[in-house]
Amino acid sequence: MILKYEFEYQSNNNSFITILDNLLKSKESEYKIDKIGDKIFLYVEDEEKRLIELSDELSKELPVSIFLKDFSLEVVPHIPPIDYQYTLDSCLKSYCPNCLNETENKKSANYYNPFINCQICGTTSNEKSMQIYEKNELLSFESFKKSFEYLASSLNNGKIIKIKNSSKTFFLKKFEKIEYEDQWLLCNDVENLSKLTVGSKQKNIALLSLEKPVIDFNINAIYKRANKIDFEKVKISYPWDLVLYLLSKELLEQEIEFLSIEETKDDFDIEVVYDKSLTPPNISVTENRIFLLGNSCYDERLDEIYDKFDEASKSQFTVLLDENALYEKSILNIFFSSKYDDAISLYSPKIDGIIDIVKFKLPNSIEELFAEIKKSKNGEKLLNNYKEKFPEIYEKALQTDISTLHKNSIYSLWEIASTVLEIDNIYSKASHCILQKGPRIDYKLNKNDKLFNNEFDFVSFIKSGISFKLAGVDEKTISLGYVENYIYFLSDLFDKVNEEFELDGISFCGDFIGEDFINKLINKIFNKQLKIYYNRDFPIQK
Repeated sequence: MILKYEFEYQSNNNSFITILDNLLKSKESEYKIDKIGDKIFLYVEDEEKRLIELSDELSKELPVSIFLKDFSLEVVPHIPPIDYQYTLDSCLKSYCPNCLNETENKKSANYYNPFINCQICGTTSNEKSMQIYEKNELLSFESFKKSFEYLASSLNNGKIIKIKNSSKTFFLKKFEKIEYEDQWLLCNDVENLSKLTVGSKQKNIALLSLEKPVIDFNINAIYKRANKIDFEKVKISYPWDLVLYLLSKELLEQEIEFLSIEETKDDFDIEVVYDKSLTPPNISVTENRIFLLGNSCYDERLDEIYDKFDEASKSQFTVLLDENALYEKSILNIFFSSKYDDAISLYSPKIDGIIDIVKFKLPNSIEELFAEIKKSKNGEKLLNNYKEKFPEIYEKALQTDISTLHKNSIYSLWEIASTVLEIDNIYSKASHCILQKGPRIDYKLNKNDKLFNNEFDFVSFIKSGISFKLAGVDEKTISLGYVENYIYFLSDLFDKVNEEFELDGISFCGDFIGEDFINKLINKIFNKQLKIYYNRDFPIQK
């Protein structure tokens, strides 16, 4: 009997396939592994009873991965000819189920040893111990277990521990309460997360994955109300190496559920030094996909590609093309950023490079913006009506300095609209709006006979918002219109470019692509049959 396992793995790294191969080597069944695009295929041949046992073993021994999107299993008549060879990647792993079996088994020679050499996930270490210093004195312990017990007791007693390893230096202290937005917490047991945050099964699973990422969670309403918190987010990690994992076990024994992590601190009581550890990636978990916001594990060659351009939009787009092997395709790219200039660009082998379709240009001042509006059709009458109905908002807008908005992006234009309409953060208001659809905000291009190098019409963009405010539309609804109609604009633009220049797909990059609300709009508005590409191992914005 032959079983065919099919895994959809959205990464170019070989971490998962290496673990899969090593696990099968430890079994006695005949097997073959193949990889085609995003698909990893495992064929296993054996007696039916043994195959059932093997499937059960793999379900327990294979780690979850943030890159593993789907899985299927079927019986097939034969194993096809396969000539696939993979190369080992240099990515440091956290730990796998086999690592935990070794370190948690009291009968194992590696009981509580955080520096084991694992034959399954490839975690290796030449270290025999970690150095623990207190008051500049090197401490010694009779076992690893005793050292972790001591560290846990020290944290429980209010001491601050400095952790120093090959990847980073950071400080741990006992968690008291959430004090500021994006505070970073180490969670010792994901079952306790609901005490602080809004529940998310998808995020909880990701925390426990092989990659052990850092994830933004929304603080729950009960905790916010009890602690008078007026911000939304907190960063959460699960222990990402065996030192932190074994420490967390001892902390749970002392009923410590969370630690605070700080990356800079002047004072500390204890220093723990060891060598190898990974840098946990930062990810965004959206409804349909996980995005890498920060990651150190990718092909170094991609950095060289990125550095070939001065503009972040072109650098990011070129890396995306390389990661997805799209150099022979025609692709429209949307670079959507809160940090850099936005751009809508086209790549095609037919034009031998990248050409900008749309660039975003900002007015230098509100005074200049109003002057441009007055020149437009019915613009002067519109502004006079606005000034008459909202005189204080009008004057306040005129006095606002927008020269600090240095990035030519749609986000900067939303900030200008926020100033003119006196809306506190258009994007935030839109993402919290419960309506299904907002009003039709104008997203247009200035007249241009060419397909390329178009300028965005910010005059119509602002005028439509003023019209809806004069009509009495509330700020959340107007905000939804601004954000939602940008995605409609992108969809219409794709269709327009596709008519003149046959496209093979669209790609998205930039940090805004990691926003769950933006992803919901993309999935809602864009054609479901359209091929959409994203960065794979490289962060969506460097």
